[in-house]
Amino acid sequence: MKHAPLEKHPENPGRILVLAESLDKQGFTVEYVSRSVDVQEARRIALRIHSKGYIQYLEKLSRSNYSIIDEDTFLTADSLELAYATFQTSYDLALSLSEPVFYVSRPPGHHAGRGGKAMGASSQGFCLLNNAGAAVLGFKDRSFSRIAVMDFDVHHGNGTMEIFYEEKILQVDLHQHPDTLYPYTGYPFEIGAGEGYGFKANLVFNPFTGDDVYLRVLSMVQELLADFNPEALVVSAGFDGFLNDGLADLRLTEASYAALGRLIRNLNTHALVILEGGYTVGLTKGVEAFLNGLTGREVNYEPSRTMSSVRGEEAVRINEKTISKIREKALCKGGWVGEGGKV
Repeated sequence: MKHAPLEKHPENPGRILVLAESLDKQGFTVEYVSRSVDVQEARRIALRIHSKGYIQYLEKLSRSNYSIIDEDTFLTADSLELAYATFQTSYDLALSLSEPVFYVSRPPGHHAGRGGKAMGASSQGFCLLNNAGAAVLGFKDRSFSRIAVMDFDVHHGNGTMEIFYEEKILQVDLHQHPDTLYPYTGYPFEIGAGEGYGFKANLVFNPFTGDDVYLRVLSMVQELLADFNPEALVVSAGFDGFLNDGLADLRLTEASYAALGRLIRNLNTHALVILEGGYTVGLTKGVEAFLNGLTGREVNYEPSRTMSSVRGEEAVRINEKTISKIREKALCKGGWVGEGGKV
């Protein structure tokens, strides 16, 4: 209930109330986590992926009752306390979980890069600290070396991509084409650098893409992740690609989100799913379908169709080419390799 905007804003405490009520009606078990954050410990972990200057900037702003970071992102006197708690909980869950966990949390984090705004974006997109990044650190500290990140928020996870762009962490990001949506980053040709070269797959979808095209690409993603065989998976789960959720132009419905849940379930690995976007219908229908897939509930959904079959086929070809490039650059017999063939 902390980090509440003074004016109407999509990212507000009501999101969690709506989602929790929906989960309860659907018969899912919801465990509430109430904890007093160890600020110094959370800060120490945050400094592993965020710059000292950025953390100090947030701390300075938090001394005021209300601050505007940019056109999308605000900070109240208790925002940083909540952000630290969410960040540290993401880390702690990754450090200890034994079965898939869906962490319903706020504020979101995947747009927060090392110094806040990432990859030239104009804003931080509601995000303060990168929770997916915290989860990756938790899995690393657990001595897992083969870690994957899947981000299916409709907006590119530019912060997470920036933080791990040169690391051998497989990142698969499914988002609306960056020519048409904030943060205007995440093009298919961006496949990593240095040790991370060939480990970054940006999969893009034109406006008005439906389940039919999305599911075809998702089957390729499933094969890619299965081949990588991650010891641990971090999922930035955004439900704002759901038809009429409000902030994007995809036409995804329950069929796509159930398939995403099944994909994670079928990988049978340590998986931490962290809530990112989703503001209206995505928080109810999208999350319900996703959890049906994640928990193995068999529900049949009729897929929506892409409004332009030509644009749909174009997206399939582009994403197929991206995944083929990832295989060419990073996947070889015996395992995944980085630039220059270094195992």
